[in-house]
Amino acid sequence: MISLEEYKKLRELLHGSDEDYEVACENIKNIKEITSVTKMLFAKSLAFGRRQAFCEKFKIDYHGIKEWNKMFKDLNNTLGIRTEQEIIEFEVHKQMLPVFTSTWSFIKDVKIKLDWEHELPIEPVSKEDQREIDKIVNNL
Repeated sequence: MISLEEYKKLRELLHGSDEDYEVACENIKNIKEITSVTKMLFAKSLAFGRRQAFCEKFKIDYHGIKEWNKMFKDLNNTLGIRTEQEIIEFEVHKQMLPVFTSTWSFIKDVKIKLDWEHELPIEPVSKEDQREIDKIVNNL
């Protein structure tokens, strides 16, 4: 697992010169306990050709990098790793702040708080499953 500070340093290298990018990729490869979520966040921070090259290098589905709303819904709030949540919050802030500041020039900064306590929607029960449930309940 990497710390938020390590993530920031590696992210900065990924966004630097071609040489810095390659150094960052080598460092990421050498981190033994890096999660797929963290790799996905690195990829999400990159644009166009660099994102595609990063995905190829780390075997990430390029088309699997979703927009934030869908990506956040897919994240399990039971990750249990506070550091990873901090990295996700940092990355959301880093990517969303320019949207706010370019839309409204009077905004300098925004505090973005993520809803880690979100509840996943309950999938509807199929008609067949509902019949089974009704049988069980009625036979009690």
